[in-house]
Amino acid sequence: MLFDHTWSKVKVSLLRMAYSESIDSVGRFSLQKVFHLFYLVYKTWVSALSERPRVLYYLPASPNKVPVLRDVIYLSMTRWLFPKLVFHYHAGGLAEYIDQSGWLKPLARLVYSGADVGIELSENDFAPSDYFKAKRKVVIPNGLDVPVLHQKKKIFNGRLEVLYVGALVEGKGISNIVKTAALMREAGASVHFNVVGDWGDEVYKQQVLGEIEASGLGGMITFAGVLTGDAKWEAFSRANCFFFPTHYASESFPLVLIEAMACGLPIVTTHWRGIPKLVEGSDAAVLCGIKSPQEYAESLLKFIADEALCSQMAINAEQFYEKNYTKQVFLERMERVLAETAASS
Repeated sequence: MLFDHTWSKVKVSLLRMAYSESIDSVGRFSLQKVFHLFYLVYKTWVSALSERPRVLYYLPASPNKVPVLRDVIYLSMTRWLFPKLVFHYHAGGLAEYIDQSGWLKPLARLVYSGADVGIELSENDFAPSDYFKAKRKVVIPNGLDVPVLHQKKKIFNGRLEVLYVGALVEGKGISNIVKTAALMREAGASVHFNVVGDWGDEVYKQQVLGEIEASGLGGMITFAGVLTGDAKWEAFSRANCFFFPTHYASESFPLVLIEAMACGLPIVTTHWRGIPKLVEGSDAAVLCGIKSPQEYAESLLKFIADEALCSQMAINAEQFYEKNYTKQVFLERMERVLAETAASS
């Protein structure tokens, strides 16, 4: 959205970071990433010397050694070229990781410390802006627009349609989806889980599929693969609720939860990272402990038992999204902060 936005208050030069081509390459070393890193350093120098921009806007790394080392190299070679520095923290857990990273800690603190502005997605107890002593901290939740859904939500008719969208990795709770399905079958519930996303690891994929086959849950869980465009929104429109049992290390502010609220879906998710603040005050989400299939199953069973509750939560979700998480609200907040930073002496 920031790349495509037509800026009115500031002039923006764009430089694309493209280190990882897929989820399974995130946080891993490759020579291609090394070449790309120094290409970005070169392009940043060209921009800084030719256009004289006042602000470097940068997204710090996820909490892994390779991305942090990348930032140490890039920022040590570039940040001093700009009068102002803005860090936008999208990945969760960076401050905790650096605080326990031994020899990497002083290097990381050197390049991350003292930003003019630290943009956080939500309030949290271990905010990187505080840990790295940013001069100013601003909370700007993510926002996005979704297309109008022409299909009406399905009536239960005795079966609950549950949707998950995200990476298919252990930290996102995929194994817990399987365990939750087994518990709901034991309870006699009629439920179907539509799991949308790309597998991050072939070994983990075979492990999960083996668990499903051994448990006889094949008819309850569908893996739809990666869906984009109309196919993705059709999956949202067919669902009765959204299930996101994450405990992913770098989870911060999952956009899929905003998408779910925009589509009028009640949510079952976890007390993890920025999620409680994301849904706080919405009356549209049930928060459970991480790795708690029993809690997940009980929460989903309540939707089946009380369709009126589910319908009211759906209304709450849409209203909360419209007030807080649209693309326009997000871009207005971002442009205001960047313009103020660029204009400050």
